[in-house]
Amino acid sequence: MAYQDHLTRQIEQLGMVLRRLLSGLTGTGVPEPVHRTVEEARQAVAMSLDSDPEALFALPPAELVLHIKAHPAYSEANADLLADLLLAMAAVDPSNASKLRSQALSLLEHLNATSSTFDLERHAKVRELRMAG
Repeated sequence: MAYQDHLTRQIEQLGMVLRRLLSGLTGTGVPEPVHRTVEEARQAVAMSLDSDPEALFALPPAELVLHIKAHPAYSEANADLLADLLLAMAAVDPSNASKLRSQALSLLEHLNATSSTFDLERHAKVRELRMAG
């Protein structure tokens, strides 16, 4: 039990560091750069996936997973990064936050179901998203 508490603390500390990094990258708290950064993130994802960003982020969560899985560059790591990006975008885009979090949750649940390795951080994100939604 003490070992699990230690791991939980380390994961929480890593989460805080990642939140600080993501907030620095997205410019949270500074209105104008946030919108530019979100738009840049949308464009980068669209270019990487050869899709219209609005159409991609408008897909229902299950369809987004199918679309991502069909892409030649699909990997667990890339899908995990996309889920993190969706969560970061949800943090700075309140009008689309629910949809983005739902898409991220769908990706993370798919990864948990299909991955051959257990990812404690991913499971924690899923638990947090389920509790929030």
